[in-house]
Amino acid sequence: MSRMLHTSDWHVGHTLHGYPRTDDFEAVFAEIVDIARESQPDLIVHTGDLFHTSSPTGSSLLSAITVLWQLADIAPTVVVAGNHDSPTYFRILDMVSGPSVGRGLHFVDRFRTAEEGGVLTFDACGGEQRIRLAAMPFVHPNRFWQRPALSTSNADYADGMRGLQQQLVDAMREGYDPERDVLFFAAHVYVTGAKRSDSERQVDESFEISPEGLPQVSYTALGHIHRPQIVRGPAFPAQYAGSPLAMDFGEVGHSKSVVIVDADPGRPGRPLPRPLVSARRLDIFEGTLDKLRADAARYDGTFLKAKISGEEPDVRLAEKIAEIVPTAIVVKLDLDLEPAADVLVDVDPDGELELPDAFRAYLGQEGVTGAAADDTVAAFIRLLNEVDDETPSPVPAEQLLDAALKDVWTEEQ
Repeated sequence: MSRMLHTSDWHVGHTLHGYPRTDDFEAVFAEIVDIARESQPDLIVHTGDLFHTSSPTGSSLLSAITVLWQLADIAPTVVVAGNHDSPTYFRILDMVSGPSVGRGLHFVDRFRTAEEGGVLTFDACGGEQRIRLAAMPFVHPNRFWQRPALSTSNADYADGMRGLQQQLVDAMREGYDPERDVLFFAAHVYVTGAKRSDSERQVDESFEISPEGLPQVSYTALGHIHRPQIVRGPAFPAQYAGSPLAMDFGEVGHSKSVVIVDADPGRPGRPLPRPLVSARRLDIFEGTLDKLRADAARYDGTFLKAKISGEEPDVRLAEKIAEIVPTAIVVKLDLDLEPAADVLVDVDPDGELELPDAFRAYLGQEGVTGAAADDTVAAFIRLLNEVDDETPSPVPAEQLLDAALKDVWTEEQ
């Protein structure tokens, strides 16, 4: 029986509303390596979006390559490029960390024919079985651009992807030994019907493939969608491993995992998710500070998005929340305020508000009242006056520069 570990969508370098996730990445990578050591797969497959941006930082490169080396010491490891990944970076990584330098790492940067490395073969079960893996990185719709139409339609994309997929499947089946060969397919693609999260901002649902069109292999490993899920429809098992971290608050409550797949030649694989639990949770709170105090234990150690009601605007609000849940990191804070009727401006419907009055009305709608509104409007008026003044007030940097120019240093001094 052959065994594969499927992981995906690491997005190394991702930050949450500006907060780095370094500790979370380290913790979840350690979990993945531990699972690999314990399960002893014959092959490890990463189905794309290794990095969060196409120009990862040095620290992101170091973090990713360190854990990939650890995985490659356990079993051959294949990484297919996702839409966030740079094919050029993947080619470089393959040159410095791939098979040519003795590492069991394979980076598939773009769609490649079988002769170019699109189909990879690995021994399994001590040589008793053989895994044949067809790897399809993200394919941009522009590849199927029809010049007369000046664009790519959904039908063009689906038809083009079917053609590329068939090339790989046909190559996998050349010399196929039904008693020995286990066939796997790995792709970074959006499959119709997959449940998205808010964090997949670069997934274009116009360019998708049908689940019924997925190949009949022991297992199809999918990347692109961050919610782990089984794809419904194909005759043989297909699954999104999902991201190992919750990427945004749209993923609150989602379970994260890698997938262990056991398979024998000619038979559907048996995928089993293995949960990942070490990363800091994301959670959302809505209510009063008193309610937050009552439920404080629930939010210990979380990244917290808080919408507070029943409070006046207060610069110390973040400090009050920190006192209630000191181990939480509040990455987004909003006040749920009712429009303040007492500061709304009574004006002729056919008339037009002066700008300061319009600004005061806006503040009222946002719940800013009393002295806070007076001070804010006064500052707004001062700024307006400076804009209207032909000689705006100098800024400190300009004053320093003027002083330096009036006292220029010379060699005679």
